[in-house]
Amino acid sequence: MRTLYDRVEPLSAAARAYGGRNRQERLNLAWREVLRCHPHDDVCGCSVDETHDDNEVLLKHADQISEMLLDDAQEDLRSQMNLHHIDRDAVPILLHNPLPVVWSGTLPIDLALPAYRCYLQAGAPLKIELSRPADGCLIHTMAVLTEPLFGLHAHPDRAVNVELSRVQGAVLVHNLPPGIHVAHLMPGNQEQTLPGKPVRMGGRQGRTDWMDNGLVRLQFRQDGRWDVVDPSTKRTYSGVGRLEDSEDAGDSYDWSPGGYPCEVGSGKGEKMPDRSKEVDRRLCDADTAEKRDVTITPILETPWISTVMVQVHWALPVRFDDATQKRSEEEDWVTVDHYLTLRSGSKTVEIETWMNNTCEDHRLRLCVPTGLTQKKVWAGGAFDVLARPTEWPHDADWEQPQVPTQHFSQFVAMQDRLGGIAVLAPGSNEYETAPTDGSEGTDIRITMLRATGWLSRDGFASRRNRAGPCYPAPGAQCKGQTSMRWGLLPFEGRWPEAGVHEAAEAFAAQVSLLPGLPKPQLNGYFDEPLKKGIRGRSSAPVRFVGDGPRPLLSACKPAEDGEGTVVRIHNPLKSDWTGRIESDLPLFECCECDMMENAGKAVDVNDGGWDVTIGSKQILTFRFK
Repeated sequence: MRTLYDRVEPLSAAARAYGGRNRQERLNLAWREVLRCHPHDDVCGCSVDETHDDNEVLLKHADQISEMLLDDAQEDLRSQMNLHHIDRDAVPILLHNPLPVVWSGTLPIDLALPAYRCYLQAGAPLKIELSRPADGCLIHTMAVLTEPLFGLHAHPDRAVNVELSRVQGAVLVHNLPPGIHVAHLMPGNQEQTLPGKPVRMGGRQGRTDWMDNGLVRLQFRQDGRWDVVDPSTKRTYSGVGRLEDSEDAGDSYDWSPGGYPCEVGSGKGEKMPDRSKEVDRRLCDADTAEKRDVTITPILETPWISTVMVQVHWALPVRFDDATQKRSEEEDWVTVDHYLTLRSGSKTVEIETWMNNTCEDHRLRLCVPTGLTQKKVWAGGAFDVLARPTEWPHDADWEQPQVPTQHFSQFVAMQDRLGGIAVLAPGSNEYETAPTDGSEGTDIRITMLRATGWLSRDGFASRRNRAGPCYPAPGAQCKGQTSMRWGLLPFEGRWPEAGVHEAAEAFAAQVSLLPGLPKPQLNGYFDEPLKKGIRGRSSAPVRFVGDGPRPLLSACKPAEDGEGTVVRIHNPLKSDWTGRIESDLPLFECCECDMMENAGKAVDVNDGGWDVTIGSKQILTFRFK
């Protein structure tokens, strides 16, 4: 979904506004394939394996349609944007930031170069420059030039397999403005200007004990956890990344502890007077040394960005026995690899976690101790940020009593008057708040993986009746490799003023690096020479101008009827926001409209934008051309 509304729709809207063709029919086809995966038992993973195998096919179709639409929109943008450079050896690329505000992060690059760029020898240093420099924007390459490699390049009417050198690696960006920007790759060394203090790491006796960028400090423990130190609030969040594992006697709908099965075929059991607890709950750092192995390894160390891998091998029970309602004595090793990244000028700890699951019938979670005792937690939701209690009462009279786990989108945070910490996680996820083991305060516990073998069961501790047919679903054991991308953001003050919701959206956004050249022919030359477009070197379909805390952009897309561009904005805050919405696309008239894009009252347009006040919890949609 993010590919469609972060990449395909904004680029299609820009290309269409500049005279490109209408792609709405193909856009609708991609969305149709996505929506076919959204029946209520499909999207949440509560069906038989065959259903989810079919969903994988549908989502693959949506990805393929999206890639074709991106290629098509790029063709229009290449002829519309000014890709010219005084140095004929410069290789044009396009950087696209779909957010209405600046973005910082890392963009992968893997581009074929035309044969006539023969001056570029393998291993030659490369630099990158924005064609139209932007205030406060810094950009740096960590890329290499390969020897010529064979690659398949698909044209609309043919495929070409040709041997060309490639640029591979990453581009580091700080404060990339909204919109589409022309940049150029060139030979040469680039002077590195850091966005903030350099990232450093160190330790004793050859170990990696800490990593620091001046805004946040990580202190690694030998048991697989780490501490997060926030200099702005002088707080230390201790023992972050604790791994917790317990049995899962439930089904694809609900997790459950063991010990309270309903008779098979009964369909329903007696109500539970109290909320039951795990029968076999384990903490990795509290387990014996023979059952865990931890290694801490530096992966990348530069002043701009550094990464450390924390690898944990943990012996866990292989399965849960329905007959005895206990976990097996036989154990196998589960591997969890955390890749923790700090970048200069950023307070966000970026983490990518890979899990190799070899066990069945269990739930694996990571714990973030906050040290806070507040009774409220803030969780991102659909067009909103929700305040929820940290404890949920158990009412035995309910057919299914309230469970302590809840969903969140993009982030979940706890705070007090001084500040707090947020867990960032793109997409829809599950959390629970619970007392921290062994110390005061509250954990935010994030579900990493649930392994269960049933679509539904007759009943268990957390739900005493069936939720659906009792079909086996062995694929729901989730064996093999899975991954999650998440982050930690310690902040000062309240989450709205700290911009936690904006940071979470930026963390989830799909910013793109696109080739500025067309595709090659068999001789290694490209389809057409560069030509000077008339739409400039930078173009923002939408940007917000005004002080924070700001609302969020949920859509920038071509209008369904092909006439104009539609922008949808929602304000999840408790306060109104007054500012301006501006666009570099042709803008002569604008109006508010409903969700169906039916025109409402006209909006006064001046200086390439319009003034707006978006009320608390309000969703506004505008249509302009």
